[in-house]
Amino acid sequence: MKEGILLLGHGSRREEANQLIIDIAEQVKERYGEGLYEVGYLSFGEPSLGEAVENLIAAGANRIVVVPIFLVTGNHIKRDIPSKLLLQKTSNPNVEFVMAGHMGADPRIADIIIDRARNASQVIQED
Repeated sequence: MKEGILLLGHGSRREEANQLIIDIAEQVKERYGEGLYEVGYLSFGEPSLGEAVENLIAAGANRIVVVPIFLVTGNHIKRDIPSKLLLQKTSNPNVEFVMAGHMGADPRIADIIIDRARNASQVIQED
């Protein structure tokens, strides 16, 4: 079974915001090596979730793990993404789709917040 990873961002009309998801995907590729990775966006960005799925299938994936790059459990996590994945499963019955957990209250995020606060505090103290 050939697995593909789809890093799914919300998407933005601002290209630099969408670029951050691409940057995250590049970091994932660097850390975990070769594999099938694709970036997709739920709204406003390209490729869409469906286009990203098509790209992974064209590359040979028959199992796709969708990793939502979302912080909180909202309508997108609970309703929108699962419904879009159901459509993909219907259109691609020979492909297995798995939705990974979103970022959520992962302790590593707390570390990032503390790091950002310390950096901001140092900047304030240096001025």
